[in-house]
Amino acid sequence: MGRVSVALGIDLGTTNSVAAIATPTGVEFILGARGERVHPSVIAFPASGGVVVGTDAKRYRLSEPQHVVHSAKRFIGQNTRAPLVQLALTGVRYNVVEGPNQQPIVVVRDRRMTMPEISSHVLLHLKRAAERQLGTPVKDAVITVPANFTDGQRQATREAGRLAGLDVMRLINEPTAAALAYGFGQDREQMIAVFDFGGGTFDVSILQLDGEVFEVLASEGDFFLGGDDLDRALAENLASELHRISRVDPRPHAALMMKLMMGAEQIKMYLSDSEAAEGEIEGLDLPGGRVSTLPFSVTRAQFEAMIAGYVERTMAVTRQVLVAANIDPRMISDVLCVGGSTRIPMVRQQLAEIFRREPNISINPDEVVAQGAAIQAGSLTGDLTSGTGMGARDAVATAGHSPLARGTITLPEITAKRPVLLDVNPATLAIHTAGGFTERLLDKNAPIPIERSRVFTTSRDNQTRVEIDCCRGESRRYTDNEPLGTLLLDDLPPRPRGDLQIEVQFRVDADGILHVRASDLASGQQQEAHLQVLGAPVAPAGPASGVPDDKP
Repeated sequence: MGRVSVALGIDLGTTNSVAAIATPTGVEFILGARGERVHPSVIAFPASGGVVVGTDAKRYRLSEPQHVVHSAKRFIGQNTRAPLVQLALTGVRYNVVEGPNQQPIVVVRDRRMTMPEISSHVLLHLKRAAERQLGTPVKDAVITVPANFTDGQRQATREAGRLAGLDVMRLINEPTAAALAYGFGQDREQMIAVFDFGGGTFDVSILQLDGEVFEVLASEGDFFLGGDDLDRALAENLASELHRISRVDPRPHAALMMKLMMGAEQIKMYLSDSEAAEGEIEGLDLPGGRVSTLPFSVTRAQFEAMIAGYVERTMAVTRQVLVAANIDPRMISDVLCVGGSTRIPMVRQQLAEIFRREPNISINPDEVVAQGAAIQAGSLTGDLTSGTGMGARDAVATAGHSPLARGTITLPEITAKRPVLLDVNPATLAIHTAGGFTERLLDKNAPIPIERSRVFTTSRDNQTRVEIDCCRGESRRYTDNEPLGTLLLDDLPPRPRGDLQIEVQFRVDADGILHVRASDLASGQQQEAHLQVLGAPVAPAGPASGVPDDKP
């Protein structure tokens, strides 16, 4: 017999996604057709038609690489013209063009799709798997996002949920979700660090835990840094070796590079447990009908040399967040490793050097974020009981592969008090002022929800429209920051220059999404204020039913 109602906790990841629900006895994971908890965030559009999502979609990566979309999370809500986005686009084989509001548009076969539409396929796949498993319709969800996701990325993630037919009750930051899974039910005060190094994004947060209160002190991150980059570094090495022995450069050939990327991922995972990896990558279809086999021999030390620059970037951000939180590393009682890339021994070793303690590897880094999201979802729907929590530790969090186990984690009985999540603003919001400088409105790492007001006026007689350029970043110079968009104040009453005073209120809500409101101080009337964030969805792309079914 199915449940009456349920709310999903979803970790919408770059490489993989996980969904779970809170039950009276623990956290139950949503399983795929083969019993897997971890669902690849891969969407294929095969020549036969339809949409294939998850594990089954991966088999098309070699035969139809241009029609298989992966790593969509790196581009959702992004500005296509941003230099880092342009660089990241060189690492994918599917076609991405610029759409309205500079948002990325995926062109596959004869279809043009926004990144929220692409991600909605993954969410719909999880939703339907949950409905099959639980025997009841699912409409509510809590979805996690990286701590440093921008306003546009958060808006786009919400839109993806809407297109999948989900009512997104909350967006919560991934490190906060991990801390919730770790600390909910532990009735003690402690300070922890959450190091979240996933497939496509990285962030680190410092949190103060006190009973059911989870307060973020500071967060830093890089949403263009993850396991994909490590795979690509090794794949480039393999490509050079294949070029040497075959006299064919594989880089212009999508299917060849995809096979090398897949091989690199497997080698990386093997080296987390072993000092060396030897073998062959077979079935490499070269131009001219030739088929080649690439022998490889890679030591852990060689791999570490290839990825050293990426790992150092994560450690630099980690040192930076300690400064932002004004915390001595010795004050941290536990360091949580989240995301598959934290299985790499080099990462764990360098973390231990910074915090002067071994990181906590007893939790499953692939699943802990979804567990926390499920607890938060259960809290919002009132489904938390005295048996729900994450006091137990998953024994499968070894350095190598995470077994895709079946079923429910049984957890010890804990308090049923609702968790209180106190998060922070991911980046400074500022406006463009005279001389090319900025004026800060909302500071980075300020507790959210937060609200600030600023009074604007007209610069010429009878002016009925004011435009204010907004940006995201920490520099005093406007051009050194990331353009956020232009704030438009429309339908102003015609008055002499400087006579009109418009108060604009900037508010970041608990989801980290920016809201803008304006009012005429003289009359008290509301004025139209609109901030179109570059890369964010322009308008709802259609009803949830517009997303085609995924098929096996």
